[in-house]
Amino acid sequence: MFTALAGMYMAAKVQFMQTKANITRRQDKQVSEIIYKNKIDKLDEKEKYKKSKLPESGYMTLEEYEEKSRALSRKNISDKVLDKADMPKDKNFVYVPQYIFKLVKYNDPAGSPELTLPRRLEFDRQVNAQGIVSGDFTKLVYPAVYYYADGDCVSCDLFMIKLDPKLSDLDKVKKANIVNKEPNPLLSTSKDIDRKFVFRTLTPIDFSADSSKLLIKEKIGYRHDGIWKTDLWVYDFDKKEAKNLTSVREAISYYWKNSKGVELNDNRWDIYPMGFDANNDNRVILSAYAYTGAKPMFLGIWSVDVGNESSKLESLDGAGVPISVVGYKLATEHEIVPMSQLEFEAKQARKEIKKEAKIKRTEAKKISHQELIEYRHKIHQMDMNTLMKVRERQNYLKTNNKKTKDGVTDNLGVSEENNDNSEKE
Repeated sequence: MFTALAGMYMAAKVQFMQTKANITRRQDKQVSEIIYKNKIDKLDEKEKYKKSKLPESGYMTLEEYEEKSRALSRKNISDKVLDKADMPKDKNFVYVPQYIFKLVKYNDPAGSPELTLPRRLEFDRQVNAQGIVSGDFTKLVYPAVYYYADGDCVSCDLFMIKLDPKLSDLDKVKKANIVNKEPNPLLSTSKDIDRKFVFRTLTPIDFSADSSKLLIKEKIGYRHDGIWKTDLWVYDFDKKEAKNLTSVREAISYYWKNSKGVELNDNRWDIYPMGFDANNDNRVILSAYAYTGAKPMFLGIWSVDVGNESSKLESLDGAGVPISVVGYKLATEHEIVPMSQLEFEAKQARKEIKKEAKIKRTEAKKISHQELIEYRHKIHQMDMNTLMKVRERQNYLKTNNKKTKDGVTDNLGVSEENNDNSEKE
């Protein structure tokens, strides 16, 4: 069965080849050559058109490489505008206003400086907080806060940066860099992380009038309970030592126990450093509050000397105690462009960007459509030229009544003119 089918297939194939050969013999050789050449030219044009639609690739023919790598003359180089290169445009770019920096009082109002622990501290593991600049603009002090993930604890160091005396006061602060900090901290909290959820932070309050001393408060607390206690510290830059002023807490507790019969140590209470005494640079002013009920109880304004030797009650009503404000901090003024105008300009800029992008897309479509029309027109023109040549050849053979013969076997298929030319050769 399979042998019979194979025989039938071979017979059909032989018959088809004979029929194709007869058709080819009846066609003039030059006509076949014209048609075949037109077919090849159309394939080349089609390949060029498809290639033009693809992005430029690093793969190329030898001719393309030689064309791109050909050396440029000096004239060609000078014709290129090298200094006017197109800058990349970000479609999401909006105008960001430039801020104007200024120096403002750090401890204003008195006792207001506070150190907050941002959420990013748990990810960055270290955050540098707001710094305070001395009144003579010779140094900047800032706290560095550390986070320990194992115990969910926080500790702190207080560092100093010496400012460049050659710059203006504003530039001194703007160009201060932590790279230039003193290697050893002025004051450090305990780094004990055995007790979980405990935080200890240092917050500079203010400098003395001669910038020789710095008032610091250390807050110790529990993450889920709040502040436990605030310790008062004074750092002496001349002696390069820090002293914990503990006597004032004892004085406050002793006074309220003997005068009012309130045992503060059995309740939650705390102190709030406010600054140096404006009339005496060696005394520190602070206020105290007790949390013995629903409303905090004011415990008066107190003062303590920097030597931690004497403490006294200044006022029970919180008035009439002058406090010096010496230190500075860097702050920003309002934006140069008001926010409403900024939003309007950003919106207009986005509209212009969308409009330009739409125009570019429209132009690209027009160019692509025009290239397609030109490609089709070129293919059509090639077909028309081929048809004209074929008709000219057919008219020539018909007019001269030429018989076509094959130049090899003298069979029909090529004209006698071609046969005569082959015999002469």
